[in-house]
Amino acid sequence: MDPIAARELVLLLQRFTQASDRYVESTGQLHSTHRTDMNALGAIMRFEAAGTPPTPGDLARELSLSSPATTALLDRLERHGHIERLRMDADRRLVRIRLTDKAKTDGRTMFGPLATHMMAVIAQHEPADLAVVSRFLKEAIEGVDRATAATRADL
Repeated sequence: MDPIAARELVLLLQRFTQASDRYVESTGQLHSTHRTDMNALGAIMRFEAAGTPPTPGDLARELSLSSPATTALLDRLERHGHIERLRMDADRRLVRIRLTDKAKTDGRTMFGPLATHMMAVIAQHEPADLAVVSRFLKEAIEGVDRATAATRADL
């Protein structure tokens, strides 16, 4: 492994993360939506895409929030019409969170421009190259998750 190339790649990943953060911040300001709310909506979307709407505990872990902060977040999202809290039939104590149609529409409005620009970049590359990048990014995310778990263990 070339240490200079590896360092350059890490710096590019940092720059990509910062650029993404800038987009989230600016679109959040434009639509009067807090970053934590947008992160929560994105997390709920990922859980739903995987086939299981999250519980409040799932969101707390995903977003590194305390139980009271998670409750306040969910109350706010519910007030704005972005989520529904569903009690499950088998165990009425179990609550799952589901995005509303309004949240999906608002999400398309906020992130549609980003998706358009990202798809234009993606379209410039060969499928085989995209497969390598996808594999790398999945492994990089796993690496960050392992580092996060180790940090949490030290708390």
